[in-house]
Amino acid sequence: MEPESERERVRKILELEFLEAVQGRDLASFNFQDVSNDIPSGLPNPDGKQTIYNASKACSASQTELMRALKRPRSSVAALRET
Repeated sequence: MEPESERERVRKILELEFLEAVQGRDLASFNFQDVSNDIPSGLPNPDGKQTIYNASKACSASQTELMRALKRPRSSVAALRET
């Protein structure tokens, strides 16, 4: 069996990172939607606000991670061209 090229190895890593970022975004989005649908949840005011805030923050962080995963191939391709 022929060893995989450096480009193929990098492609597989980037694809895996992208798929993990999409999965994380989907999970955070589902959680945020679930929390939003539970309003009013019956939780005392500060706890309810914190639950919504935490879900929103996780959703935002997962979007940031997905954007990072989408931008990463450009820098990896540039680095491979330099070698």
